[in-house]
Amino acid sequence: MAKIKKHSWDPPEWLKNPIPSKSWFHDVEVEIYEGTTEIKDINLWRENYRTMLDLDHIQQLLKKDLSKITDDEIIEHVLRQNLHKVSNLAKSIKLNGVRVPLILSYNKKLIDGNRRLLACRHLMKKEKDHTKKFTVSIVKCLEPRISKEKQLKIIAEMNFLPQHKEDWPQYVRAQFALQEYDNFLKKTKSVKDAYKHVSYFLGIQPAELKRFREVLKMIKKYVKYVKVNKQKTIQDAEIFGRSKFLFFEELYNKAEIIDKPTLELFFRYLVSQEITSVMKVREFAKIIRYVPARKHLQKKSGSFELAKSMYNESASPRKTLARIKRFCEWLESLPQGEKKSISVDYKKRLSKAVQKLLK
Repeated sequence: MAKIKKHSWDPPEWLKNPIPSKSWFHDVEVEIYEGTTEIKDINLWRENYRTMLDLDHIQQLLKKDLSKITDDEIIEHVLRQNLHKVSNLAKSIKLNGVRVPLILSYNKKLIDGNRRLLACRHLMKKEKDHTKKFTVSIVKCLEPRISKEKQLKIIAEMNFLPQHKEDWPQYVRAQFALQEYDNFLKKTKSVKDAYKHVSYFLGIQPAELKRFREVLKMIKKYVKYVKVNKQKTIQDAEIFGRSKFLFFEELYNKAEIIDKPTLELFFRYLVSQEITSVMKVREFAKIIRYVPARKHLQKKSGSFELAKSMYNESASPRKTLARIKRFCEWLESLPQGEKKSISVDYKKRLSKAVQKLLK
């Protein structure tokens, strides 16, 4: 956004603290004034296609004409149906205010920002203590005689064209969260306060933070394993650990025991590219619980797929036994009258069937 001294047109009276600027929308430079305005004075953009779908549904539910449906009824419907993740956005705005300006026409028609407006109006209704974070919003006001073509370009820019924004990978999130925790701990010497700090600012709870730390340790051990066995370059191992953070995290979540032998087995089959997905990590966590399959994996000639077959063969009888046990428990729980009503012949047939299954 380029700031300039003034425009040939004056800002509207409703815009507070106006600053003349220019913004680019979809290859077109548009004159704007940036300032603030009261949320209560902005109406929902009902021509927004996302909102139009909601309005059709509300009309069917309330059996009302569109002109008689209020903004409050729309807000209640959106929140009740958990649409457009407005509740999550409201939590963010309550903490940080509206960070992306609403875009309004000169006569205060909303061009972009329906979700932000819905979230603010929800907070104004829900919260007892009103703050400027959700009662006042930063806005961009468009020039008075802006063409329909320019308005369409703005809508396209804000809703259709890629923003080229990428969420931080889990590996980066983990490192950043732990760095914040450790830095705050050094300052305060309070574990409790450090956890509160990370939870408040990043929304990460203590259990997740502990998991991040353990998973990053696992990745370091993987890099060390590769270095000792000289099966890859250290750089390749580090890149793999960062890009496949979820593999290590899934092992942490699913494995009963994560000792050195288990980790080295896991690393070995990662390097041999026999564990290539999160699903295979889950399978590995199951396989190592079955001793014969684990022993097979430990062999130099061990095969992940063969160990998986061994586990599956062993799991089938155990599943059958579990079903038999549940059936017997159900029989025992029957009232005496119902037990007596079972014929002797039927009992014999049941007994034979169970013995056959046990074999």
